Amino acid sequence: MMKNFILILFVFSLFSNKVFAETKEESRAKYVLSNMQQDYIVCYSFYKIGAEYIKKSNGDKKIIDGVEKSSDISLKLSYETGELMGMDTEEMSLKVKKEMKNQLGQIDNDFNNASILLKKYAKKCKILLENKKQRIAFWQKKASLKFK
Repeated sequence: MMKNFILILFVFSLFSNKVFAETKEESRAKYVLSNMQQDYIVCYSFYKIGAEYIKKSNGDKKIIDGVEKSSDISLKLSYETGELMGMDTEEMSLKVKKEMKNQLGQIDNDFNNASILLKKYAKKCKILLENKKQRIAFWQKKASLKFK
């Protein structure tokens, strides 16, 4: 669904009659895609670290499976968004590694500090995966203000 919306946004910007509008729409689309991809990467890292914490805590297998599924979905969506932007796999992998390092740094590489990430990312990531349209609308609004 999001993929279709983004493709429509790109097609619209490519076929716009005005050069200025074309540039503005392309800038907005790139901004939305870039930020959505970063959101997905953040959530992938959050869920991946969370799954590892639950495993190390001898957590329930069903919970681990659910968190890992959320991690997989986030990673898949980040790569799909990157492909729409023309990124190659290596570039996307570097972004993922950078975010993973960032979040591990926030907890001092100690899974016992995972609650720090939970407070910071749990709600945002849950909403992102449950309601992509809401987050897209958020970034579209920001893009329209940034690229007038």
